[in-house]
Amino acid sequence: MSNDSDNIKQALAQALVKVEAGGDIVITTSVIDNVTEPLAEAIKAAYAGVFTTQELAALSNLVFQATSDEKFYDWEMPTLVGYTREEMQRLGEKLRALAVL
Repeated sequence: MSNDSDNIKQALAQALVKVEAGGDIVITTSVIDNVTEPLAEAIKAAYAGVFTTQELAALSNLVFQATSDEKFYDWEMPTLVGYTREEMQRLGEKLRALAVL
């Protein structure tokens, strides 16, 4: 998850620099992490309560069960859910990683 946190901080830093370049704000620190770190933590905290770790684990298990059965995840499923079997498996891995936290 630290990679996600780093991605959030980097996106926030880029947005802040862009807004500052437009003259809307002035960043008064030479270390942008002093600004982005608390913002990233606030964003993570806001989204942390969306699903419990048990719910994330259940969703991950559902995805893995669905994609492991070729009869269930047949040619029609990508049309129904919008993701290929491999993309769903990657989504299941992401859910599992979140559930571990």
